[in-house]
Amino acid sequence: MDRIFEQYSDYYTLTNIIFVLVSMILTIVVLLVSIQMKNHSRRMGWFIAAVCVNMGGLAFQLQSMSSEQYTGSKYVIASWVMYAFVAPLFGLYFIETERSEGQEWDGYFWTIFQCLIAVLVIGFSVYGGSRFLANIFFLIQYIVVMVMLMISSKSIKASLGFITGLIAPISTSLVGIGDSRFELAGFGLILFLLTVFFGYQMDTEKDLLTSQVELSENKVSLLMEQIHPHFIYNSLQQIALLCDEDPGSVKNAIFSFSGYLRKNFESLTNDGMIPFEQEMEHVDTYIELAEILPSRNFHVHKDFEVTDFYLPALTVQPLVENAIYYGIGMSTEGDDIRISTRREGGFIIIAVSDDGHGKQTKLVTQKKHKSVGTKNVKTRLSIMCKGELSINKSPEGTDSIIKIPEMMAVQPNKQK
Repeated sequence: MDRIFEQYSDYYTLTNIIFVLVSMILTIVVLLVSIQMKNHSRRMGWFIAAVCVNMGGLAFQLQSMSSEQYTGSKYVIASWVMYAFVAPLFGLYFIETERSEGQEWDGYFWTIFQCLIAVLVIGFSVYGGSRFLANIFFLIQYIVVMVMLMISSKSIKASLGFITGLIAPISTSLVGIGDSRFELAGFGLILFLLTVFFGYQMDTEKDLLTSQVELSENKVSLLMEQIHPHFIYNSLQQIALLCDEDPGSVKNAIFSFSGYLRKNFESLTNDGMIPFEQEMEHVDTYIELAEILPSRNFHVHKDFEVTDFYLPALTVQPLVENAIYYGIGMSTEGDDIRISTRREGGFIIIAVSDDGHGKQTKLVTQKKHKSVGTKNVKTRLSIMCKGELSINKSPEGTDSIIKIPEMMAVQPNKQK
């Protein structure tokens, strides 16, 4: 570093050195924060690649300043080559951004076009070594990026942050064209990448907020589905009948009914994952309540290979309800329900199966109720633990299978 200051103590070189060092610090910070972020997507992968390439360009530029042959040195050329490929990588990032927002378009045309410009930069760098021409090509790249954003984005408003960020590399290119002794390409690019990163963070926060709102709405919807009025009325009516037919069972029936209501209301205020044993307590309470209602007899079998895991509240219980009322309850044959758990291929598998088969008597209201419940469970599994729910129907019955990634099913305070 001392050699740099001794050899190039003029105003331009000192300015370039200061901007390179500041740019390297900013790049390292952005790179570290990006790598440590959870749930990396392909979109963030292209961004990290762009940051790394820009970091390489800054390193070569700093090395060129300490080289005895500063102008036209191999380090200068290497830094230009690195800077030239930041724009194509951003093009790939933008493609994934649009796709994640539901926009389908062929953005690879723009990326290929950017790569062709990058090849021209490399060619002029190797054979000409002209800083003036290099800055002109950089300027063309950023103008092409701006055109891409304005043409391909769903709306100018959606890409306004990107367009604003382009002011930095466009300005540094214009400065380089006006006076080629200034080499600020790396600084302009890291400012642009910082803008992109902040935009990504804002999108992530927006998606998280949307997911939280959707989760809350689905929890309320599920609660209303679980405690719909006719179920409460039927339960109370059956308990009233038990007072005459079997007075000794009334107390247990009331306890089961109150326990069922309490568990459902508790689930509304539960924002996190709960132990599987806690969910099964709710399932058992529901089964006790279902047994007092006028329905065919049924038997529940449990086969648990694993119980030390967490899952969203009210995920197994709705499936058991469906098995009781829309599996064996709507069938002329079958009376067995099986609940099982196991580890398989990095997943926790929870299965609820029934052997309801034979002649089916489907009611429109029942079908609607079932579809709403399973859709709700699917949504909350996806949002809270990246889980999946699949329903497999056959003449032998129905299998409802929940798959939760094992790393997401560990104790919440141990998740990484």
